Amino acid sequence: MPTIGLTGNFGMGKTTVLALFRKSGAYTFNIDKFVKEILQEPETIKKIAHSLGKNVLIKSPTKLSINKARVAKIIFNDSDKRKTLEKIIHPQVLKIIKATRSEILKKNPSALIIFEIPLLFEAGYEKYFDKIIVVCCNMNNAISRLVKKGFSLDEAYKRLRAQMPITKKKKLADFVITNNYDIENTGKQVRRIFENLKQLRSR
Repeated sequence: MPTIGLTGNFGMGKTTVLALFRKSGAYTFNIDKFVKEILQEPETIKKIAHSLGKNVLIKSPTKLSINKARVAKIIFNDSDKRKTLEKIIHPQVLKIIKATRSEILKKNPSALIIFEIPLLFEAGYEKYFDKIIVVCCNMNNAISRLVKKGFSLDEAYKRLRAQMPITKKKKLADFVITNNYDIENTGKQVRRIFENLKQLRSR
């Protein structure tokens, strides 16, 4: 059965689209949740502190944890450190993706599985998926959405510049969802793609 990678750039509505696919009947997973789990592992915490500096640690009497805000500030201002962090996290993410897919398909061989992965192309994950969906919108909408989430304009632009241009991602996609309009418009696109994916599933 096809396993789908869903991606796009910051503020373009990936999570909204993922929820629409879930309502349609797909098994859906947000990779950010996997990363959150990975960042709680002691060995990962040690590697990150060694690479980015001990100031990214939050110390308590019982455990060490990662200050995500400090990490974000570092990696979105230093591309080399961002790549270093990705080398620590990406192999573990891929391991979880493979295990999750295998577990679901054992229970339901006809399952349609979709993983939301912001850095899918940047991490070289495209080869692990049967089809790729890219969610896009215009820059003004993306910036507006990020600001509403609490990012400053400077932070929003830095995060978008840190990713592959959305025009390039669209060219690499099997399906493109344009998320510039209302939820009904986006939902129609999701349902159309879902029907196409179901046909692939039945082959």
